[in-house]
Amino acid sequence: MSKNALRLGTLVLTSAAVLGAGGASASAGTPATSPASLSTIQAKAAAAITLRVNDLNAAIAKVNAGKDLGADAPQLASYLQADIDPLQALGQKIAADTTVAEAQADAATIYINFRVLALVLPAAGVAAVADGIDVTAIPTLTTFSTKAQSKVNPANQAALQPLIDDLNAQIAAATNATSGLATSVLGDTPAQWNANHAILAPAAGSVHTAVAGIAKARSDVQQIRAYFKSTKTAPPTAPSTTTTTT
Repeated sequence: MSKNALRLGTLVLTSAAVLGAGGASASAGTPATSPASLSTIQAKAAAAITLRVNDLNAAIAKVNAGKDLGADAPQLASYLQADIDPLQALGQKIAADTTVAEAQADAATIYINFRVLALVLPAAGVAAVADGIDVTAIPTLTTFSTKAQSKVNPANQAALQPLIDDLNAQIAAATNATSGLATSVLGDTPAQWNANHAILAPAAGSVHTAVAGIAKARSDVQQIRAYFKSTKTAPPTAPSTTTTTT
């Protein structure tokens, strides 16, 4: 995606942000104490719902404005949209509750049944990074590798082939790390998160692996270009792989 995409900067910064998001939001997810009055419960619930709806809408806007998710963008936007109407309906119900017990029970479902901050937005971030790598970075790097390979000859093979081989290895590592990742994390449910707060950890680790592979691949590209420049040979077209995709 572009720099406006789903709270993501460069791939490396994005990965770190995604990994940190789940733990921070999870710890802040459920109020430590129950409000004493009906009006207090209703006010806090309204604020919590507004925060989540606004965050979801902001994320959707960034997904829609992005450039590198391709056909995966609508799926991600739909995933983020899914909680908005139910949350707003819940807010209306809480506002109409007439007892503290009823309002408390309804307010608790903001956290238990939705997990927007702890699961939905972090999962969307993981999916966005994975999709950006799959849709933009890997195809671009693969094209560069193919062009570079076409320029290998007996005179430059010793210098170029190891770099191209490593470039291909990093592409493969990133491809393997992101394979099916977006679909997997977008299928995680609040009930699963409630049972296992570390549910996103494996996917976040895969994102780190993919990001590292892309970074190393870009280093290979720079070295290949530097070789062609030093030998005054026209290099392959340089790819732009600073993919920014939650």
